[in-house]
Amino acid sequence: MLIQFRTALTPAIWGTTYAITILLLPAQDPVWMVVYRLLPAGLLLLAFAPGLLSARWMQRAMIIGLTNLSMIFFVFIAAFRLPSGMAGTIMATLPLQVIFYIWVLDGKKPIARQLVASFIGLFGVALLLLGALEVDWLGIGAAMVACLSTFTGVYLSNKWGKPEASMVTYTGWHVTLGGLYAVPIALILEGAAPIPDLGMALAFFWIGIVGMGWASVNWLKGIVQLNPTTIGFLSLVNPVSAVVCGQVLVGEDFGWRQWVGICIVLGSIVYALKAPATATAAKQTKRATATN
Repeated sequence: MLIQFRTALTPAIWGTTYAITILLLPAQDPVWMVVYRLLPAGLLLLAFAPGLLSARWMQRAMIIGLTNLSMIFFVFIAAFRLPSGMAGTIMATLPLQVIFYIWVLDGKKPIARQLVASFIGLFGVALLLLGALEVDWLGIGAAMVACLSTFTGVYLSNKWGKPEASMVTYTGWHVTLGGLYAVPIALILEGAAPIPDLGMALAFFWIGIVGMGWASVNWLKGIVQLNPTTIGFLSLVNPVSAVVCGQVLVGEDFGWRQWVGICIVLGSIVYALKAPATATAAKQTKRATATN
């Protein structure tokens, strides 16, 4: 359970991204925001743990870098277009998507407990979203694509297992590569890079250095020790963090339904991670490790 708790700290930190984005970042340069979030964090990780990857692991880092770029870009779009609580809670559909994708890709039927917990969690999400005055479908679509990008990175990282280099070095490479991919796109679509002010600098320290630096290393450690479905359920901490930050930092208004939804989401996580599912996850992880 300690591994699950430690891994859950990452989506808790990522859940703060939406409120921080609304408060401190400009909406007109989303691709440059991706660069600023990824590139400094990746370079700092490589400065702490320099090293080269083998050709095989460099190719894998390049692929994960693309999922980083996609996920962060669409998270920013969702954050700019949706209330922070709504953007975060849309991401809570990830566990159900993980169960479906694993079923399709690997032929693994979902565990009954996990399937029930998914629908319980989604019910909690529905309560969190109740009362929205209008629905921005582009923002919702961006959040869903961010979910798919997250799943792709989790699925591939779990398949590949622990990298040959240190976790910090490997994370530094794929985070840096994600930032480098975004630079030419930003130059073409948005022109010259905006000069960060104090607010932007503080924002990128938190969502970049902490959120994409330490939190990414922590997330990857969890991925290689836990199965994708468990990782999906832990991601439910993201919307809870987003809703709380939306109210405390941004002043987003929600009532008793939203608080009941938070409790239901947290309850679904606890239910999904109880002994039967955890034991099965451990067996799946051992089998995956044996085949890598």
